[in-house]
Amino acid sequence: MDDLNLYLKRFLQDLTVRRVDDLSGPSKRASVAVVIRLRAPFPSSSSGDEPRNTSLSHRRSARKNPYGVCHAGEIEDVFEQPWVKDATAEILFIKRSSRVGDRWTGHVALPGGGRDKTDEGDEVTAVRECMEEVGLDLTSEDALLCGALPQRVIITNWGQKPLMVLCPYVFLWTKETIPPFKLQASEVAAAFWIPINFLLDGNHRTQHPVNVSDRMASSTSQLLKPLFNVLLGPMYFSAVHLKPEEVHGTIQDDSASETDKARGMGDLMLWGITYAVLADMLDFLPPFNFVESFQYPFFGGWDFKLFAWILSRGYRRSRKEDLMEYKFSDVIGMRPVSGGRKPQPRQEARVSIIDYLIKGYYGFVRRAAYATVLLRVVAFGLIIRYLLQTNLIGRLHSS
Repeated sequence: MDDLNLYLKRFLQDLTVRRVDDLSGPSKRASVAVVIRLRAPFPSSSSGDEPRNTSLSHRRSARKNPYGVCHAGEIEDVFEQPWVKDATAEILFIKRSSRVGDRWTGHVALPGGGRDKTDEGDEVTAVRECMEEVGLDLTSEDALLCGALPQRVIITNWGQKPLMVLCPYVFLWTKETIPPFKLQASEVAAAFWIPINFLLDGNHRTQHPVNVSDRMASSTSQLLKPLFNVLLGPMYFSAVHLKPEEVHGTIQDDSASETDKARGMGDLMLWGITYAVLADMLDFLPPFNFVESFQYPFFGGWDFKLFAWILSRGYRRSRKEDLMEYKFSDVIGMRPVSGGRKPQPRQEARVSIIDYLIKGYYGFVRRAAYATVLLRVVAFGLIIRYLLQTNLIGRLHSS
């Protein structure tokens, strides 16, 4: 087993005993499913062999609560199977359908959605939404609920308006094969798997430009939206440029190659909320630097960067110090979690890493953005005034 799978196993085992704090805030709640599969380099099904992990299903099927967190020993059993030795761990992503009025239209996301009144828990919401959106049954004996990642309050308008509480749950698919996807066309345009080692590879990290003039204008006047858009341009967010090898559901033509289907989706960017959710897992996997690659959102232009750097310097320094203390006091894998049957003590809840970094940052962004707009308006006015005066003087001399 390579180092990545070893640390992944320990991370998943840790989740089984890791406490998660229920956040207070908006009454609206939503859940997402982080579904992990282990893809063998040479699947047994390709040679007509019987699946090599049927012995695990019987014991897991005896669980009384399909929504209950599994035991660390069950995760140990999965990773000890011979076919997992050289397997590649992958995460399931979806591309949301384009819909008018949808805040996250066309975004790369994890399967999930809002909690219904009939859902008995946030984990039930994650399971139900995954079944509805991609047709994958996470109550199956072939899936393990490993635990939850830190909850977060989704806040819009640059930290001014709480929208909902988001609850991420991590599932491990235990078989080599997985049922075909059945996509809900109204919600999901495509589904695809991305290797975890791809997400951790710094060569795929980039910045994703987003038009945020609505967020600025909403706190002042919509009439100012064009002004902010012209003077500031897009805001850039840390992202990972995804390049799936297989795509399900984008192009209906069955004769199209997987490469053509991938091209049909355009650029796929992991950023925003989904980026933040996965950072709480990826930062604890080798090379342990996913969050270090995170860049605070920024506008282009030296003037904005200068204002933002000056205003937020102390904040960013204190957050970095807190993060290093938090991270190295509890690095996953430095202490293995027992895979036996002995109950493990509950561990303290973790914070959401990116949320902690960004929580108070948008206040500095607003001030830097307004200062930049003011500076550029004044500079533009002075240039116009100079040109007018120069033209006037030229005319006087010519007369």
